[in-house]
Order: sequence, then C-alpha cells, then structure tokens
Amino acid sequence: MKKILVIDPIVKLEFQKMVKEYLAAFEKPDLEIEIATVEKGPSSIETFFDESFALPEILRIVDENKDRVDAIVVNCFADPAVHAARDLVKIPVVGPAEASVSIALLLGQKFGIISTLRNSGPWSEMQVRTMGCPDRLAGAAGIDIPVLELNSDPVKTADRLAQAALHLIRDKGAEVIVLGCTGMAKVSQILRQKLEVPVVEPLSAAISMAEVLIRLNLSHSKTGLYLAPNPSSIKGYYWNGKEK
Repeated sequence: MKKILVIDPIVKLEFQKMVKEYLAAFEKPDLEIEIATVEKGPSSIETFFDESFALPEILRIVDENKDRVDAIVVNCFADPAVHAARDLVKIPVVGPAEASVSIALLLGQKFGIISTLRNSGPWSEMQVRTMGCPDRLAGAAGIDIPVLELNSDPVKTADRLAQAALHLIRDKGAEVIVLGCTGMAKVSQILRQKLEVPVVEPLSAAISMAEVLIRLNLSHSKTGLYLAPNPSSIKGYYWNGKEK
C-alpha cells in the first residue's frame, strides 16, 4: 500500500473535512491518502504574512512523517515550505502550483490563473516566473472573494471565476485555466460546465502528480538546488518531538 500525506497548512478543521471528502475519490486499493492539519498557524493563506506562520508547522509534520509515507502534498497554491521540505526528505514533495502549471503546459500553448483577492494575480505571476515559463502565462487575476468564503455560495463563486476566465480566454489568449486556490476544489466541477477550455484544479493535480512520481519511483534531485539541512542548528522549534 502506497501512502500520500496531504498537509493542510491552515488551522480550520472544517477545511480538512471538505478536503477529506473531495480526496476520497482519488484513493485506490493500493493508494491511501492521509490528511494532517497544522496545530497552529493561519486560518487562511492570502498574504505572504499568513504563509510565513504556516511554515514551521508544515516542516514539523513533514519531519514526523518522512519515513512513513511515500509522498507529501502541501495543500495550498502558494506551495508553502515545499522547497524546504524537499531539503528535509528523500520522498517526493509536491506543491499544487507547480503541479497544476506543469499539467497546463501539456494542454495548451497559453494558460491563465484565477485565484482570490487582488494580490493573487501578481503572486501567481511571480510563481510562474520562478518556474521558468512566464512566456506561457496569458494572465493571472483574482476574483475578490476570500478563501474562507469560496464555498459559502458555490454558484456565485463559479460565476465570478467564469467571468475572469472568459476575459483571459477571449482577451489574453488563454487556452487552459488553472485555479489558483485549492479551496476551489468543489467549485471547479461547476466551472468546467461553463467553459470550453480545460480547467486544472490544483489539489487533484498535486495528488495525481505525487502518485505518478511514486509509480515511477522518482524523487527530487539532491545534486544541485536541494541540500540536506542541519535541523540541530535551529533553536526554539520542535523536531522529532524534542526542542533543540
């Protein structure tokens, strides 16, 4: 039995329930998906400030489970602590942003990203530049609905997403739409009925990418960017249940 651990980087247990229900469809007889939620940190990740408070808890969970699971997914489009986690472990660590953009590149020449709030557009643009494919990005935008309100009215959210998507498709040449928030998982099913282009939902993309890496017996190279850290040099945080 192969296991993928999904780390929810926000302290909202109701979000964990939604994620568990959504991911049940991705489990297989030989693939188990587990979910862990940070014990302290942000209620949502909408700013760099929010993200910074999620990082130590994400890494604690990664460290505690690195020898027990076959891959790890960090459940946020910001890909928080993904690179740091890859330093720490030998198994694949997948972020939804990298996974969904990688899939979008296979589906069309240009893709667009739609997320929440006004800062998400520039944030997504920055992520794509870091991934090395800015010329393939048609545009990125936010719909001005906070993360925790995305599922309060799914039809309204889907309508707002569709409006933003149509602008990117008709005016910017997007051939694929990437949703820039894993909180849009359920809403994506409604949105797909409104658009004629592929819609990539980032949580399912990350889970699928993690499974592919497990099946292919592949993980991140440690000969360049990623270097094993020395956790004992960190003071005031908990590693393996003990304060260093």
